[in-house]
Amino acid sequence: MVPLALRRLLMLLTALAVLVGCKLDSEEEARRMVSAWIFLAETEVFHSETDCTVARFATISPQVRGTKGPKVVHGVREAVPFLEEKRTVAFDMPGVTPNQISEQLMSINLFKGLGLLSSFIGPGKRCMDDVFAQDAFTVLMSTETTMIYDPQNYALVLLYRPMNKAFFVRTKS
Repeated sequence: MVPLALRRLLMLLTALAVLVGCKLDSEEEARRMVSAWIFLAETEVFHSETDCTVARFATISPQVRGTKGPKVVHGVREAVPFLEEKRTVAFDMPGVTPNQISEQLMSINLFKGLGLLSSFIGPGKRCMDDVFAQDAFTVLMSTETTMIYDPQNYALVLLYRPMNKAFFVRTKS
């Protein structure tokens, strides 16, 4: 018979092992989420920890999916009601960077704007290596990027049209 203290220790170690091994997303889960919004090719980078996931995907097309895809908006004010309903939104705003979009959103609704940015610069940054972080920052500052934001799942996609690349960042909150 195993002593009670030893049994408890084994249960604790097993629980810790399970928690340490947990990741927020598998590559398949991330691909499934993003492929609902854009047309994916291969996964180029994938990393997930307990509170964040980042990935870079090649895309087949620089377009956002029309049918069953995110709600496409052409202005920040148009996005606010959809974000309040926790609907996924794609910002189709030529000549405006995702960073500028988040600034405009913060000026209208601070909470929504901060929520969008926190997906990128909060725990998500911990999952990025230096190369991914630099590339994602460049894309965040480009007028050639379409931003997709899913407030329900704390997910952000930066679809960089000139190179058919999509940067995915998701956090727990």
